[in-house]
Amino acid sequence: MPPPPAARRNRSRRGRARKSPTFHVSVFNCMPEPWKPWERDWAELPADAISCVLHKLRLPELLLGGVAEVCRSWRRAAREEPELWRYINVRWLPKVPPFTHRATLENIMRSALRLSAGQCRSFSGEDLDDRLFMLLAQRAPFLKSLNLKDCYPIFGGGGFANAIKKFPLLEYLTLVNCYCNEEALQLIAKACPCLTHLDVHEIRCHSYRIKGSADNRKAFAIARMHGLRSLKLVDDSLGNQGLAAIIDNCPNLKYLCIHDCWNVSMDGNLTVKCANIIMDYREYFPPSEPCDCVSPMSYGQMSDYDYDDYHDLSLYSYLGDEIDTANLDDYERTLDVKGMRRYLS
Repeated sequence: MPPPPAARRNRSRRGRARKSPTFHVSVFNCMPEPWKPWERDWAELPADAISCVLHKLRLPELLLGGVAEVCRSWRRAAREEPELWRYINVRWLPKVPPFTHRATLENIMRSALRLSAGQCRSFSGEDLDDRLFMLLAQRAPFLKSLNLKDCYPIFGGGGFANAIKKFPLLEYLTLVNCYCNEEALQLIAKACPCLTHLDVHEIRCHSYRIKGSADNRKAFAIARMHGLRSLKLVDDSLGNQGLAAIIDNCPNLKYLCIHDCWNVSMDGNLTVKCANIIMDYREYFPPSEPCDCVSPMSYGQMSDYDYDDYHDLSLYSYLGDEIDTANLDDYERTLDVKGMRRYLS
């Protein structure tokens, strides 16, 4: 009996050889491109995201880092947002590579103050002279906090009297190793009526920290700062009479710290006057002041450092009146994610 028709059809299909598929040559012209590493278009980030990243950076990273080399939108965001430049700290910059002939203290100060558009609120500087201090006074009329270290040329010359008059809103003043005399303190008391916090550190050699004759001239000048709320004096020659004058003429004083002031002895009279004042009797040690922007390098390491790995395109983009983008074509669209990871952390 012959098999049914369906069985014959299945048997014939299994026994038939399959033909290889054929494609037209045009199909091979539409093959996908080889896989490429993932890239991010940093230029298309929203303005809020770019601003958030830039606010996490410090001044050396903004001026000497790679912000200006990312793309035009990042450079524009850094240049056109004065909020980024309200707190300017140019201390330790000589120890931040690459500190080249173009990245001098004066150039960085001028660039940062220009970008702040007069909105700088806090400034920290080191080794400033009369010219740089006058530049700060002219470009930062709304300054509220001033921190100076080793700026004795300012107080030795005649430019301090003209510059300090331009800081009527100053509230916080810190002077470390500036050798500020009583005439300068009198000018500060007259020109800065809003001053509420004063720190004066005169760190001398330890062998000279011995008790001697009291010199209350600086103390009498500080007593004219009637709005003081906190006062810190280190290694000063004031005596009991000078300290009593400060307490009597500064009714709002709440915190007093006198380190290494060997001519002061807290007798019964001073103890009564300081009853409502927080006294800090802790032993004073000069701060090591670690660099708050990058890891500090020793001079031996810096001498062997390969500065050819860096270039000052970032600083040049900020110092110039116009942006030179001739060397930034490779950075216009994309940047390696690994290179930007530290900006997003």
